[in-house]
Amino acid sequence: MGFPGGPKCGLMLGMDPHTGHERSVIPEGLEPALDRVAHAPVALLGLGIPRCPATLLLPASLSALTAVRPDLPIALAILSRPEDWAARETLLWPRGIRIGRSIVPVLVLLRNGHAAAIRRGGAPAYVIDAWLTEDLGPGASRLDDDLTATEERDLVRLAARRAQHAALSGWGAAL
Repeated sequence: MGFPGGPKCGLMLGMDPHTGHERSVIPEGLEPALDRVAHAPVALLGLGIPRCPATLLLPASLSALTAVRPDLPIALAILSRPEDWAARETLLWPRGIRIGRSIVPVLVLLRNGHAAAIRRGGAPAYVIDAWLTEDLGPGASRLDDDLTATEERDLVRLAARRAQHAALSGWGAAL
């Protein structure tokens, strides 16, 4: 199932270069996610909401990035409570990150804790990596131009949720 014309990629999760163990990006609350990346010279922060199909696909995509960008801190924050949305004013806005429910998921490339680049929407790991390459240069290795096995599995697993979301959003059967 990948994108037309692309080779299959067997990469599942990135490896931590220091421990040799798989690294995965686990969704967490806004404050812990921001704490994980805010003090790094360069980092990637994903912001999403619960039950959003694009947000639910991000852990697999961001985890795949850890293999090609092992030194890039990556975190995924899920804004699920009213307190999370209220915290935007103090935690995100001063960093140049202005988001609302209608534009998540969002990926933010941070430099010294402030937004350097913002990308709306989720995407396969290789698309996100190409976006990062514009600012950071190439990673340690290159992802194939196709879905990873984990991304493909999650896409299939979320097919019913994506169809429901499309119907409710007025996108019909186009997805």
